[in-house]
Amino acid sequence: MGPDDASARVRKLTQECVDIVRTILVARREMGKLHDPSLREIHLPRASEEIGAILALTESATNDIMLAAEDMMSVDFKNPELAAEIVNDQCMKIFEACSFQDITGQRISSVLKTLQLVEKKIEDLEGAWSGASSSIQPAAEAAPVDPDAALLNGPALEGEGIQQDDIDRLFA
Repeated sequence: MGPDDASARVRKLTQECVDIVRTILVARREMGKLHDPSLREIHLPRASEEIGAILALTESATNDIMLAAEDMMSVDFKNPELAAEIVNDQCMKIFEACSFQDITGQRISSVLKTLQLVEKKIEDLEGAWSGASSSIQPAAEAAPVDPDAALLNGPALEGEGIQQDDIDRLFA
């Protein structure tokens, strides 16, 4: 290998290093455009709270259903009218406990929106890294604005929103 070959290899390696640095700088600049603090500060903590609320709600509903079933199993049928009343009351408790499904569905929808936002951010980061900067949108433009979004919050978490006692007083 002559001096010209060594010089050509050094130039080639130098150019490859320069290209790598340029690629990293472009990707870094594009990823910076994707930074969205609301994801970490608002959306992910809220999704975690929603999942906690789902777990608490399903646990409570399961407990209520099991207690009602136990009460029905211990009914003394010597007095049919009293037995029918107890069974009916316990069936109503089971129906009420099963209403958790609707609220759980709303909470899961909220968590799903956060997961979709995370998925979009990951796709955008992949695009930025691959150099597809033309397909990258700034974080502010990433999601379409729904004018009703602020009005549609789903079920309130514990300590949020209007309390049932306040609603009862309204209708009293």
